Amino acid sequence: MWPRRASTKTTTDLPEAAGGTPAGQQPAASTDIPASTDTAAVASAPGIGSGPPSSTTVGEPSGRRQRRRSLLPSYPPPGYLGQLDPAFQQALARTRSQADLEDLVWYHTVELPDGTVLPGAWDLRGREAAYLGGVELAGRRVLELGPASGYLTFHMERQGAQVVAFDVGFDVAVDLLPVAGVEDPNEKALVMTGTIDRNHDAWWYLHRTFGSSAAFVQGDIYDLPADLGTFDVTVAGALLLHLRDPWGALRQAARRTTGCIVVTEPLQDDLAPPDSNIMRFSPSAEEHISNWWSIYPGAVVAMLRRLGFADTEVTFHRQRHHLGHDLSVEAVEQPMYTVVGRRP
Repeated sequence: MWPRRASTKTTTDLPEAAGGTPAGQQPAASTDIPASTDTAAVASAPGIGSGPPSSTTVGEPSGRRQRRRSLLPSYPPPGYLGQLDPAFQQALARTRSQADLEDLVWYHTVELPDGTVLPGAWDLRGREAAYLGGVELAGRRVLELGPASGYLTFHMERQGAQVVAFDVGFDVAVDLLPVAGVEDPNEKALVMTGTIDRNHDAWWYLHRTFGSSAAFVQGDIYDLPADLGTFDVTVAGALLLHLRDPWGALRQAARRTTGCIVVTEPLQDDLAPPDSNIMRFSPSAEEHISNWWSIYPGAVVAMLRRLGFADTEVTFHRQRHHLGHDLSVEAVEQPMYTVVGRRP
């Protein structure tokens, strides 16, 4: 789903991330978007305006249906604040309602209320509890980092959780590895407009379909908006391997989490015992620009303990996955692990 320079497929080609450029730096995907401090400008900016966005072709022959232009990048609200305001959520929902179902990108397979199954690269159906470490969700306020198209958002909500989903967006781009010393801004732009934007549309499509009350917030995972409040549970699913700074993301989450942090990652190799405190940098071939790390369970445990979540439990499971996000390839049983870290 994310652009690669070759078609090699591995079990580590997992596209969704909620990373970002460091605070104060302008992401490559949004070099023409100035910082906005005017609320009127924010209200009329792409992604927040009330009017229907224009359409553009996306590599289709003349005369074919046109896809609505990407809503990313766009102006953020000042300080990325105020996104949980109901009026802000309603405005964002309106702008995302213009997308066509056939243009959406599904990270997880999802079944709609009418029985329709929309296939995705990952199929967690029936194994959600293992993926989430068996954590009790009913009555909990949950921060979900990197929701992709929203399968876990709405699953957790059905379990009784109040969910705030956080992802990259506005003027914050994903973390991508350089190739041969070159960081190509066009790569980030392609990911943001071709995958992340369409994931966001898919999230809002499910939000409407399921009649959800979950909230959607965008920004920099290394500098979360100051007004999000605190959470009983934070969930980071198949996310840390895509981040330049996994520690920085967990540190931000820990500051806002009063109960437990759930980290789920793929077991990408067995070169060392699972309890090893190891993070291997750039474990995939050079063309895999979104896979920063192969992270062993022991490294996640060590980070969570340093952050005050000393009561840790590690479990292992398998999830159905189409390698390379190629749905024409039969799904494999991908080895995974989940670490649940609780405050003493």
